[in-house]
Amino acid sequence: MTVQAHEVRNAIALRDSYYTHRWYDAFGENVSKYIQDFVAMPVDDTTHDPTPEWTVTLTEVGGATTTNITDLAGGAVLITAAGNEDDGIQMQLGHGATGAGENVDLSGAFPLYCGIEFALSDVDQSDLLFGVCVTDTDCLGAVTDGIYFRSVDESAALYFVTEKESVEGATSVATLADGIYITAEFYFDGNVVYAYINGALLASTADSSATFPNDELMRLTFEFLSGAAAANTCTIRWMRMIHVR
Repeated sequence: MTVQAHEVRNAIALRDSYYTHRWYDAFGENVSKYIQDFVAMPVDDTTHDPTPEWTVTLTEVGGATTTNITDLAGGAVLITAAGNEDDGIQMQLGHGATGAGENVDLSGAFPLYCGIEFALSDVDQSDLLFGVCVTDTDCLGAVTDGIYFRSVDESAALYFVTEKESVEGATSVATLADGIYITAEFYFDGNVVYAYINGALLASTADSSATFPNDELMRLTFEFLSGAAAANTCTIRWMRMIHVR
């Protein structure tokens, strides 16, 4: 596998030559992106919460939920939920003074790539969401619009979800396993959004679907909660969002 340059909407995307849905970077005046390998991460000096890049919502009934760079070849961040059920963290990219930061626009043929590689310590007792959503303090609870992967406690199933105005379409795309890394990605080519697990195409939704969120600005979103009274963890090797308008 090599990296190849790919022209898209007067921009240049660097993509995998084999997994052509997988973007590593992009360049152009119409490109917005977040590329993080977690070799380092800006945090608050006192709390060590991941700011100011993110709008952070913490739930810490059972102690302190922590987000720390950890020792792993290539870099990684370790999120440890406080020890109560539903303790954890939600992060939405962008940190306006009023919590604003929506920037992803899918109202036209505007390509979008999102990807993450992660592992959960206890897949049956964890809640996880990754993708793009409208601003919300608890996207796992009841977000109205978004495109994302979701897993909830009492199940190891990972779903790919498209949701518009609280109407969602969900497809089971993987069964998670404790401590096993998984790569979850989706790519919107301007007409259809495709979902991939470990490089394999497993779901797709056209922009004409009633569940495709084409009338709201959204933002990169990650949420991890413990599904039990335990300090469950999520380790993330990398996270990327690349959007071309």
